[in-house]
Amino acid sequence: MRKVIFDSSFLMSISESPTEWRDGILELLGGFEPVLLDCVRDELLALSNGRGRKARLAGLALQLAAGFSPGPCGQAGVDDEVASAAIGGGAAVATVDRALTATLRAMHVDVVGLRSGRVMLR
Repeated sequence: MRKVIFDSSFLMSISESPTEWRDGILELLGGFEPVLLDCVRDELLALSNGRGRKARLAGLALQLAAGFSPGPCGQAGVDDEVASAAIGGGAAVATVDRALTATLRAMHVDVVGLRSGRVMLR
């Protein structure tokens, strides 16, 4: 079963505009294990403690990811940790962050994204 590491941008996007993301990933990759790195969780927690739309979406994203497998982080930035974990574990990454997508594609990591509310490989 392939691991898929979820970035905060993807989780917040599907919290804002619900999609059939799980079915879409199953269709693209087959069985998968959703992973939430500790640093991504911490990023969402920090955002959820604020006010406004982003805080609400971050809180919803945390609820959505409650059953995901945890993953450790080192001391690098969140995007670097996501990329490192993906390379080290042969995982795909679910993100809608353009800069992170470009980095991951350059590293030949499969990227799960969204286009018009549909899950797709980038």
